[in-house]
Amino acid sequence: MHLTTASAGAATGLLAGPWIRAAVFRLSVPPGAPDRTACPRCGSRLRSASACRCPSCRERVTLPCGATEIASAAVLGTIAGTVGPRPELIAFAWLAVLCIALATIDLIVYRLPDQLTLPAYPVIAALLAGAALLNSEPDRFLRAVLAGIALAAGYLVLALIRPGDLGLGDVKLAGPLGMVLGWAGWQSVLLGTALSFVLCGLAGAVLLAVRRADARTALPLGPFMVCATFVVLLVTPGQ
Repeated sequence: MHLTTASAGAATGLLAGPWIRAAVFRLSVPPGAPDRTACPRCGSRLRSASACRCPSCRERVTLPCGATEIASAAVLGTIAGTVGPRPELIAFAWLAVLCIALATIDLIVYRLPDQLTLPAYPVIAALLAGAALLNSEPDRFLRAVLAGIALAAGYLVLALIRPGDLGLGDVKLAGPLGMVLGWAGWQSVLLGTALSFVLCGLAGAVLLAVRRADARTALPLGPFMVCATFVVLLVTPGQ
């Protein structure tokens, strides 16, 4: 464990918390609906989407204050402490912040907004390209790009075969996740993909057991894709 790097990661996570809360508030709307900018109770326009409560009616408008800060600090601190002060840490940390917002939105409204998934492609590619240049590892960057393409293509095939089980949001998220998994190695890509479906299946089984769901209940796959990706990265940060 790299304690200094972990501390820096946790501090960065605290700073990223308000942005995550704002993104969740703004984008947790049904598909096709405009971004949320006003209090859902009184309709007052919010000066800052990262605010926890409406200044007019004091209704809580988004996640509790401190929740996103604690979550992102814990995630980034763990990633930074495991990976250490390596160039690819910037790519992993940036994607982790994005994925905390995406997973939360998917849990709330069952969607992964294009506003967050699509910009991840050029950003992650650029950050990994910079890491490959600094590490003199061009083959690793090529593997990351190929893995991102392969994973997105695989999810697209599954979405076309079973459109009710996977959405295009899952397909779009698979690309950036595949790139960071591909950076760690092809084995990590396979493990991360398999673990996504295993975790989703286990969650479904638990919900069935406690009678909180039935056989027709749909679960958002995005949070399990995110969780599986970063679990695998922590176990196999590089090969």
